[in-house]
This record gives sequence, C-alpha cells and structure tokens, in this order.
Amino acid sequence: MNIIHDPNEPVFEGRVKRHHGSDSRVFLGVLFVAIGALLILENLDLLSYDLSHILISWPMLLIVIGIFNLNRKAGSAGFILIGIGTFFLLPRIFDVPDHFFRNFWPAILVVIGIIFILQWKRKPGLAPFSSTTDNRDILDETAIFGGRNMSLVSEQFKGGKITSIFGGSKINLLYCKPVDGCVIDVATIFGGTKIIVPENWNVKTEVVSIFGGFEDKRGNSVISRVDQSKVVVIKGVAIFGGGEITSMP
Repeated sequence: MNIIHDPNEPVFEGRVKRHHGSDSRVFLGVLFVAIGALLILENLDLLSYDLSHILISWPMLLIVIGIFNLNRKAGSAGFILIGIGTFFLLPRIFDVPDHFFRNFWPAILVVIGIIFILQWKRKPGLAPFSSTTDNRDILDETAIFGGRNMSLVSEQFKGGKITSIFGGSKINLLYCKPVDGCVIDVATIFGGTKIIVPENWNVKTEVVSIFGGFEDKRGNSVISRVDQSKVVVIKGVAIFGGGEITSMP
C-alpha cells in the first residue's frame, strides 16, 4: 500500500513531523481530566486530607506547568518551575525545620546554575548547526550585574541565547534574516532584555513569566506586514524580570 503525504506537510527523516500544538492539546486534555477527577474525588470524600493537601495545591500547579513547558521543549522554564514547586511542596510531605524556607533563594541559585551548566555545551537555537556555522549567525549574550547594547548582522541568523541576571541587554536584529527553525532562548532573572526586530518578522513568544513579563510591543499594525517565511520563536523564562520585542531602535 502506498502512503501519500500532503505536499504541504513538513517531513523529517521519512516521517511526517508532528506539530507541537497537537502534543500540547493532548497534554492539556489529560491535565484537565486529572484535575477534574481529583476534584470529584475530593467532593465525594474519597480523597484523604493529606493527599488532597499535596495534589490540590499551588506548588503542584507550578510543577504541572513546569512539566507542560518541558513538553513544549522549554527546558529552562520547565526545570525552574518544577524546582520552585518541589521546594514548597516538600513541607507538605515531610516534617521540615522552621528555617527550611531560608534556603529558598540558595536553592533557586543552585537550580539556575545547574541549568546553565547543562546548557553550556548545547548549541543555541533549534536550527541545524554544523562545524562550519559562522559565529556571526549565532546570538550568545550574557549580562550579569550589567548590560550592553549590541547589533548583529547576519544573512542566515540561526537564533541563540540571551541571559540577563541582575542586568540587561539591548539586542538589535534589524539587519538579520532568520533561517527556518530560528529560536532565541531567553533567561531573564531580576533583569531585562530588549530585542529589536524588523516589523515583518513573525515572532512567536513562548516565554514563561513568574512575577515578570515578556511582551511584543510592535502592536497589531504589524500583522498585515508579517512575512510567514521569517518565523522566529522566542522561548524561555522571565523571573522577577522581563523583556520586550520592538521594531524601534
């Protein structure tokens, strides 16, 4: 039997590539079913208080959101959310000393540090890289207790990483042309990032904000000028910080 693929459907290694949107909907469907089932069990008094105190709580919600982000390939945001949720869930499971919560910020620093170490050897972005990739096509900016303004010029911009901790950066990408699969991974913690892009870029923001925010300030006027061949995904996490996307230098 011959299998005919839709010519408009992207194919990867001989298989039809799955869309993350479908995977996310399945995950959300399972999540809603699980939450609904737990609430029904609690209303019927079939769930013990100790168990409901753990499963139906805001720390568990953070863990679930973190798992959801891992499912969307947003590793940094996922691990940080899971770490925060687990920290505040432990006192609901075990007897901990009174000074336990003093370790919150040290624990967050450890989690962030581990994430950065694990990402050190990872190539930035999701576009295909090779040993011949020009470093001018990759963004790798880190601002800690400071910041700087920089401009990148690239005809084959492949994405990259922006890290801002107690600092910030202003990144000018007006002179870049993104390739397929261009992804910018953002990690903003007590800092800020401003990314300047052309008005015709189709920017998809998938940044998880915790006491922060990340906003596309180009406005609705750019929708009619968006070039669907220039897709850039910005993902990551903003904790007590934020960022913005604009077309104004």
